[in-house]
Amino acid sequence: MNIPTHLFVLGIDHQRAPVSIREKLSFPSSKLRETLQHLLSFDGIEGGVILSTCNRSEIYFSTPSRLFSIENFKKFLTDFQSIDLEDISPYLYNFRNVDVAEHLFRVSSGLESQLLGENEILGQVKRAYLAAKEIKATDVTTEKIFEEAVKIGKKVRKETRISQGSTSLSSMAIKLAEKKFNLRDQTILLVGVNKINEQIAKYLYERNIQTVIVANRTYEKAVKIAQYLGGKAIHFDQFKKELYKVDIIISSTAAPHIVLKREELETSLKKRNREILLIDIAVPRDIDPDIKGLKSAILYNLDDFNQVIEENLDKKKEEALKAERLIKRAVEKISFLAEPLTSLCQPNESTV
Repeated sequence: MNIPTHLFVLGIDHQRAPVSIREKLSFPSSKLRETLQHLLSFDGIEGGVILSTCNRSEIYFSTPSRLFSIENFKKFLTDFQSIDLEDISPYLYNFRNVDVAEHLFRVSSGLESQLLGENEILGQVKRAYLAAKEIKATDVTTEKIFEEAVKIGKKVRKETRISQGSTSLSSMAIKLAEKKFNLRDQTILLVGVNKINEQIAKYLYERNIQTVIVANRTYEKAVKIAQYLGGKAIHFDQFKKELYKVDIIISSTAAPHIVLKREELETSLKKRNREILLIDIAVPRDIDPDIKGLKSAILYNLDDFNQVIEENLDKKKEEALKAERLIKRAVEKISFLAEPLTSLCQPNESTV
């Protein structure tokens, strides 16, 4: 006899929580294997995938138990992350079965992104799935649902125009910078080399901006980006010595802690007589939020990106409706999950 599988997701995202809360539940790639193994040690969980990006952290998992306790699982997870459950619980959401499918399909299609229709999330969903599969953390149910999510994400982008225009965190970072400065006249410091800052480097290259300094813990990666831009590479531990020279700092590292403190920037500001713009795209945050209190410093983090997002939102509303119709049809075809949410829970029980 086949035992029906139940699928859950527990998560936090930019729609419900500020970055100061989201960073508490982020899962760095360096600890992903450990976290997935811990996830599978919880009684009843058969497979899992962790999706952790700048704007969301979500734990997808399957269980044969119809009476699985999501509250016990929250405690289990927050204890592992050394977080007080009471602090984060108001911001958490959870869904079950077909509602998980619909949510994941919306995520992979860019409908749940901070910037509607962004392209980066589809690759992030795929990489999260493959990372879990590689260490044998997935089961048949999680594999099927993520494979379907990747398919529908591609289909939405192919059959609608939801991803046209500025559709990434990197493009938003450049737009924010351009609102404040003429980039050609500025010295720009990129802290960290990852997919986001690589894309920012591409935008800078297209604008023929060469006064760029690149700092990274792996120096060879900084050299590669600097050579591409015609800029300068420095070792990560040297970037604070360059602060007084730069006008714009864009930081996106995987550090688990602040990499630039208020007092460190304050010291550099004494050597200059002009404003400095800092854009923090990291979760957990790279740049001390207290820097916002400095007179000559302008600091943006992910929560501040909404001012750019509003500009393109109206243009995409019709495309979003098309995407939702495609997702609805895809969800209706799901046949490998247990009974739908409405037969398991009372109304509104799926979220907290």
